Amino acid sequence: MPLDPETKNSRAWFKDPDSEQSKPARKDEGGLFGWTILILIFIGIAIACWIGSFYVFGHPEKPFSHEVLSKLKKIEPPKRFELTEAPRGEFLRAPQIIERYGKMKPRQLERTNEILIRNYIRNYKPADGLVPYVLGTFNILDSFELTGSDYFPSGVAALAVSKDDPRLLIEQIFSSGKRVIPTLHRTLLTGLDIDLKRENELAAIIHIERLKDGRLKLTTVSIMYPSYESVASDGTFTLEPPTMLNVRAGLPVVDATRQTEADAKYEHFRKKARLAATKKQEPKPEDAAAAQARLMRVEKPVPVNMPEPTPAETPTLLASALPTPTPAPSPLPTATPSPTPAPSATPSPSPSATPSPSPSPTPETPKAIAAAGSKNWPLYEPGRMPRGRLVAPGDLSDIARKGTGGERIYLQGSFNVTAAGGDRAVMRAPQRGFGSRTDNIRIIVQYPNGMTAPADGAAVSRDSRRPFQVMEVKESPGGQINVYVREVTKP
Repeated sequence: MPLDPETKNSRAWFKDPDSEQSKPARKDEGGLFGWTILILIFIGIAIACWIGSFYVFGHPEKPFSHEVLSKLKKIEPPKRFELTEAPRGEFLRAPQIIERYGKMKPRQLERTNEILIRNYIRNYKPADGLVPYVLGTFNILDSFELTGSDYFPSGVAALAVSKDDPRLLIEQIFSSGKRVIPTLHRTLLTGLDIDLKRENELAAIIHIERLKDGRLKLTTVSIMYPSYESVASDGTFTLEPPTMLNVRAGLPVVDATRQTEADAKYEHFRKKARLAATKKQEPKPEDAAAAQARLMRVEKPVPVNMPEPTPAETPTLLASALPTPTPAPSPLPTATPSPTPAPSATPSPSPSATPSPSPSPTPETPKAIAAAGSKNWPLYEPGRMPRGRLVAPGDLSDIARKGTGGERIYLQGSFNVTAAGGDRAVMRAPQRGFGSRTDNIRIIVQYPNGMTAPADGAAVSRDSRRPFQVMEVKESPGGQINVYVREVTKP
């Protein structure tokens, strides 16, 4: 039957879906769509990996992140800090701690704990804000041995209450090797005191917990890991930084069960002490022995005599260690109020022209600063020190990069004392805003015998007549610049 023209025209506008011409077009369209989906999946995976790497490296306090970084060897174990290299912080006593952390809401406290433990795991490189250190005297409730199931796998945790405010507790971590644990257990007894000072403890807060009864409990670690001597046993021992951390165990170390046991033991101890005081009983021999058991902090021994300089040292260093027969050098041009008198034509005996049997100055090295025998060096009247280059704190960054070039350098400026102990003081230039050239500069000043270092918090100002002598300028990998200087002018 012949088709009418309209039917033919209508069929001409449509293709048979089963025809050979239509099949290749459908196959091409399906392949393009599949590749588009696959590329989008790969892009999503790449973005997830990128975000995940930022999360892992940015949150080492998380168990998964810590395990990944440990396997990749991208994280270092906690390190021991010296007083002059400790991270910058603030020292808080019990009332200040209660005032600051006692009012925090749970979410704020959780965020603060993340920052505190993250700084500790990173060895405070970089530190997110100032590191909070605890000051004060604390009375021990009880002590617990640390095992592999705890955050710190070896050592002893001492739970103690503040003598200034009973609402504050600390669990001080004594990280050590296995052989030291029995001595610590015999020493950290209920009722004994732990005295945390800024000069030789630096007890950093790494975790805060609010107990159900409203008390605050801090987890603290002395990042100097100092040496101690036990009165009850012979010998000395030193705390050691943990070689690893069991992050999955979490903090605090003293859980609710241990906390209840410690509170009960301490209450029993106090009742027994009150009863003994009421009846005025004589203490038993074992009680007297326990009362004498305590930890005495001891300082590390330092060498008395400096080693002889080796041939590898520079000629300038060797020259500074030997007396010279030359006349006394002229003072600093900027530090001299009057001209230096001309030397006489007739040689006359003088201390500077005749070698004397007195000990020679020690080499200007960091070891010389740290040695006990280096406390005796020449002191000069203001403005009469040997000639040298005068610099300000803002110039120290360039010196750290380029070096001293063997020349004598003096430092002037205004400084604030941030730590002091013995014959040393740590100072910083006043903060002048974010990005200042002096923000990362720490000045370690050593004072000679017979001269006392300024107290913590004091303001020190030095001009061209009474500058510090720069011994060495060192820049750490984290960008911290440590400047070792000496006091070389008389009071």
